[in-house]
This record gives sequence, structure tokens and C-alpha cells, in this order.
Amino acid sequence: MTYFLRYEPDGLISMNILLIRIVFVIMLLLAYRFRDKKTLLSVSLFVSVTLQVIMLLWYTGDKSLLLKEGLPLYHCRLAALMTAAGYVLKKKSFTKYFAWLGLIGAAIAFAFPDPMPFVWPHVTNVTYIGTHISIGMSSLILITGENTELKVRPIVIYTLVMNGVLALANHLFDSNYGYLMRLPEMFPFRFGRVELFVIMFILIAGGTYGCEKIYSSIKKKSNDSYCVSFFIYSFFFKFKI
Repeated sequence: MTYFLRYEPDGLISMNILLIRIVFVIMLLLAYRFRDKKTLLSVSLFVSVTLQVIMLLWYTGDKSLLLKEGLPLYHCRLAALMTAAGYVLKKKSFTKYFAWLGLIGAAIAFAFPDPMPFVWPHVTNVTYIGTHISIGMSSLILITGENTELKVRPIVIYTLVMNGVLALANHLFDSNYGYLMRLPEMFPFRFGRVELFVIMFILIAGGTYGCEKIYSSIKKKSNDSYCVSFFIYSFFFKFKI
């Protein structure tokens, strides 16, 4: 257990990302297949929230990391918590926004993985994989089961408020929540803080609105099965995720 919870980074990442992507696709297909099962949705939401709690508890063991990167202020961590909160409180527009954020974020997380530098097995890579799979499943179930169309105004408001809070946290804690200070090392691009804030706003708000409109358009012309197939193809094959 001490090895699993260690704090000294290994400097290496040893995850079979291809296998993880395959598992992710399978779990999304299963989530869609059993989308009418409320138990599956409840379990996936519970798992995603529980993993956030576990991650936060681990970070409390290293106070130097807690405020800089341990708070649930990355987009996928927020999506895990806010999707569950919106679902419980029956806030349909709020829930659907964060469901899209979670589904898109999970796909990006496995397309361009950026886990902490610990060799498997470690609490950080287990929660990284588990969080993105569970939030992807719950998000897909919620999106395909919700008939409320997400409008531009709430997308803009939610994105601005969310990224504004992340920017404030970054200023206070000298952190990089939401990658609003700098992009992951795998990307060769470098931007100033204001530029990156604008870019991330456009990507998140535009991506969410675009996915919502495409999904709604396809859904009106065909069935849900085609919609899901289209999105899985787009995320995992067209974009070579």
C-alpha cells in the first residue's frame, strides 16, 4: 500500500494507452447499450465522485502539492463533480453542459494523456483512468437520455465563470488548473495568460456548442444508435484518438 500511495515521482509513465483506449470505447458502448438502467448511471456518477475524494485525500499527504495541483479544479475533475451535482439537483442545462465537458474531456485525456510521472500501479494513474472512464460513461448516458437542447447563453456563462474561477485559483496558488497558464509539455505552442484564456474559452464553449448542435441535428434525422456511432467514430478514429 505504501508503494501504491508513494509521493516520490518515478519520472516515468508506464500505462498501456492503446489498451486503455480500447477499454474506454468498450465501456462507452456498454454505457449506451444499458443507458436506460438508472443503476448504471448512479454507479458511474458515484465512482467518479469517489475517485475525486480519494485523489484529494492523497494530496493532503503532501501540502506542497495540495493547492498547486490537488484541488478538483481541472476541467475533468470539475465535470465529475458538477455533473453529479447537476443530476442530483435536477438542473438539466447545467448537467448537460458538464456532461459534454466530461465526455469531450475524457476523449481528449486519452488522446493526449498527461498523467503524473508515476509507474503503474499508483493511486494517481488509477484515478486518472477511472475518473475519465466513469465520467465518459455517465456523460454519454445523460446526453443521450436528455431531450433538453443546450443553448448558447448558458454555455458562454458556464464557461466564463468556470474558467474565471480557475484563473483566480492559478493567480492565488501559482498553479496551472485547466491548463490556463500553460499547455502540457507535449504541445509545442506557448501563449500568454490572456491569449490562453481566450483560446480555452473558444475551444470549450465552441466545442460544446458544436457537439450539441451536431448531435441534435443527427438525432432529429436518425436514431440514437447512429448518433453514438458517429461520435465514437469522430473521437476515436477520425481524430486518431
